[in-house]
Amino acid sequence: MAALTLTQYLLMSNDPLIQAIVFSLIENGSVMQDIPFKNKKTLIANGTRFEGNLPTVDWVKLNTPGPTTSGTPTPFQESAYLIRNNIDVDKALVEDENQIADPRAVQLSAYLKSVAYDMNDKFINNNHVDGNVDSLVGLKARIDDGKKYGVRSENKIAGGAVDLRLANRTAKTFAQFLELIDQLLWSVSSPDGTGVVIYLNDTMQRRWDSAAKEFAGNGGFSQGQDQLDRSITRYKNAVIRDIGYKADQATKIIPITEAADGTDPGNSTHTSIYAVRYGEEYLGGWQYEPMMGKDLGLLEGGHVYRTNVDWVGGLYPATNCCMARLHGVRLA
Repeated sequence: MAALTLTQYLLMSNDPLIQAIVFSLIENGSVMQDIPFKNKKTLIANGTRFEGNLPTVDWVKLNTPGPTTSGTPTPFQESAYLIRNNIDVDKALVEDENQIADPRAVQLSAYLKSVAYDMNDKFINNNHVDGNVDSLVGLKARIDDGKKYGVRSENKIAGGAVDLRLANRTAKTFAQFLELIDQLLWSVSSPDGTGVVIYLNDTMQRRWDSAAKEFAGNGGFSQGQDQLDRSITRYKNAVIRDIGYKADQATKIIPITEAADGTDPGNSTHTSIYAVRYGEEYLGGWQYEPMMGKDLGLLEGGHVYRTNVDWVGGLYPATNCCMARLHGVRLA
């Protein structure tokens, strides 16, 4: 089966429960809407990618046979990770005649919102040093330790504290910022932004948009529509997406308190912007099946209705240039 995004799967599925879950994840801004997933029931994905050592090209004289050539790909391995929870609702709540909405649906909706927040946070910030070892490794850790995770060193870009503060920015500093964004797109092998999603926080998105209106005409970002007829924001052909907040709904996933070198002491004035190029030859993923909610009905004992939510999947970076980070953009 071809790799599908959540939006593509939603448009193809005729299962109401799957449709409801997928639509909820999309509506809550889950990064899972961007990742093309293949359905494959395996806990380990093995692959190879060229991180250098490409085949040589030989120029020869007439009537001279060509030498044999071959490249040396680098093997890599990715693991699948599991999300699994039971949502229990007391029988008395389910059967209450005064209820306005089905309490099971309300609890499932709240849970899926939490999944969206948590997955977005893990996708950017998680690591296996002081993070959650039972979840996937995020972009920041992969790019910071590119040698381990197969990411080119060029894909971590220092912004040089390019200044976008409202009182300090000028046409020159905005042009410097756009040059860095173009470098970010170049780093993921898509100078025009095709196939790329740019992730940032809401403050950075507004600051970029207002600077574009001030220095590049009054239009700001370009606008388009996705497959669900929702408005999307673009720079060139790249989609710009606010990655949002953590589950506490107060802490930005990509902070505005980073140091200029990209570390996060929590008391500085800089931020980062990430770019990911998606596709089977770039960054994709695999899953056992799309995230599903299974109504297990009334449990033995007759007191609780249970819904089980289960997902198994992982990320698959097929190249060493599918993700990049620009750090050191000064905001505050």
